[in-house]
Amino acid sequence: MKADRGTREPAELTLMAVALGFAIGLALTGAITYLALYSGLAVSAAIPAALICTGVIRVVRRRTTLLENNLAQTIASSGEALAVGVVFTAPALVLSGVRQDLDYWEVSLAAVLGGVFGVLCVIPLRRSLTRLSPELRFPESEASAKVSRAGAAGRHSLRPAMLAVLGGAVFKALQSFAGVVVGTVEGAARIGGRVFYGGIDLSLALVGVGLIVELRFASLLLMGGTLSWLVAIPLVADPAGVPHTELVGLARQTWSSDIRFVGIGAMIVGGCWSIVQARTSIGLGVRAGFAGLRPARDRVRERTDTDLPMGAVLTGIALTTLATFVFLWWAVGSPSLALATAIVILVLVFAFAAVSGYIVGQLGSSNNPISGMAISAFFLFTLVFVVARADLDARLALCALLTSVFVCTATATAGDTAQHLATGAMLGATPRRQQLAQLLGVVAFAFVVAPIVVLLQRGYGIGTTDPDALKAPQSAIFAHLANGVFDAGHFPQRMLWTGVAIGAALVVADWVLKRYGSSFRLFVMPIAIGMYLPFSLSVPLFVGGLLGFFLRRAARRRADRGPGGDRGSGGEAPSPDRAAKASRDRAVLLSSGIITGESLVGLLAAVPNWAGWDVPWTSPDTPLLSLAVFGLCLAAVFSYSQRAATATAQSESAPPPAEDSLGT
Repeated sequence: MKADRGTREPAELTLMAVALGFAIGLALTGAITYLALYSGLAVSAAIPAALICTGVIRVVRRRTTLLENNLAQTIASSGEALAVGVVFTAPALVLSGVRQDLDYWEVSLAAVLGGVFGVLCVIPLRRSLTRLSPELRFPESEASAKVSRAGAAGRHSLRPAMLAVLGGAVFKALQSFAGVVVGTVEGAARIGGRVFYGGIDLSLALVGVGLIVELRFASLLLMGGTLSWLVAIPLVADPAGVPHTELVGLARQTWSSDIRFVGIGAMIVGGCWSIVQARTSIGLGVRAGFAGLRPARDRVRERTDTDLPMGAVLTGIALTTLATFVFLWWAVGSPSLALATAIVILVLVFAFAAVSGYIVGQLGSSNNPISGMAISAFFLFTLVFVVARADLDARLALCALLTSVFVCTATATAGDTAQHLATGAMLGATPRRQQLAQLLGVVAFAFVVAPIVVLLQRGYGIGTTDPDALKAPQSAIFAHLANGVFDAGHFPQRMLWTGVAIGAALVVADWVLKRYGSSFRLFVMPIAIGMYLPFSLSVPLFVGGLLGFFLRRAARRRADRGPGGDRGSGGEAPSPDRAAKASRDRAVLLSSGIITGESLVGLLAAVPNWAGWDVPWTSPDTPLLSLAVFGLCLAAVFSYSQRAATATAQSESAPPPAEDSLGT
């Protein structure tokens, strides 16, 4: 949708929009950082940012523009993309033994440079992606644009999100501080001379993630967990002579020392296969990248088709490359190695930024295989230096891991930038202002993500065998790749290769299912992540997927019966699809709030852990009470989401209200 051309441009890059974007982005960045380290999963913040910004901006200031709202969303979600790129890779520096501890400045500078690379490399592609490629639908951009246009709901549109934030925060506080609700309910039994484990993490945030990613993805995660915990562990663990009270510990120890490496092997295959599957998009994305570098023939452009000056963009890329060289020189102490690494990073970042933008256009930001691209970058970097006959020492391992940090951060930021530029194109925004806002957000939030990661690493531990440690599965992949390639450590290679074989078998099985048109698919990466994660973590994700499934089913059934409660009752029949969508939209809004509230309290709980204070204050053994509280919370989410479906069913039989949207 193009904005009307006039002598006066609409308000867009205003102080209020920038302040609101940073305020909401700070909360979302902290929440996504914690969630990604906790579960290895991260939901795109674009739609939650659109929902929250739209609600807040209508409450705080009634007279505002659609473009101010859009720009606030751009800034708010820029930190989330940066955080995902950092937490998927940076902890590997410690897990691999290359670094003893995460350094604030090293992580911050790598995040800044990688994020700026990602934004700058997408700018030349903007016209190719958003105007000249009609096959790119940008599904999440379309959803965000619809949320922004529907912002007339005012105060009531914000109430569910705020209640959900409060509910998620209170529930997590009852766990982390009061100790009233236990974090995990688990048990193990000896059956037929084998040990079988079962458990569930009582996390509303994980339920929310499962609801957002939907049942198909959540069920694949549970399938992976079942393979590891209910098949592999009973085959490997020997419970002979182990007391019943120690069977849980035996299962966890077997998973930690052996079985999780099967998941890592399968994840490596999944990451590489995601790149193979995206080969067409990769070719088109790289072609679009080179096309975007060509000078435009038409000099005069509309406001909605203007980028930052190309000279400034190319100068920025050159300066960022120079800064990357200086940073690497400081990190590894070798100017020649730093120069070679900086050149490789520049080539990889530009290529994968184009790929990222194209894939986001096809599948959405939530399906962008950034970890797969970072794994590919790791292998390509290693291949370059193996061909050059370089010594595979600790300094080269550090450069390979830093290259993964740069590429993962840049591709995540590039995909987010492309998504918001597409949203802006639908709303009539000014691309150059969005690009400037994205750069501001990336630079500012880089110095927020680093201290959060460092705090969580010191408060909980990341990727260790401690039961309370954050699992960070993607970082574990890069750490074990470095250990294997550069001999910086040792790990059970037999289990790793078993995982590779399982991953390859899943690829073949999924290809067969696709060839015969089956609706059921065996995507490798979610199954592999489920194999790596604790089983108790996969269960609430599956519960969330089930909750979303039953929400849609109940909404359709209620709409089918009509607003009066009887099938075929008077009035025009309401649409089951619209009722199901309204119920899901409300559930996604509630899930976003719960994720934010629980994650922020989880982040806050890292402070006393880091300081050495004893939390929770009490530690009662109350699994039944905890399950009851957990169940009541799920029932509340179900009931409140169903109200939206009921309202939709009733409104469809009434005359449509006059349109009222944010003005431009």
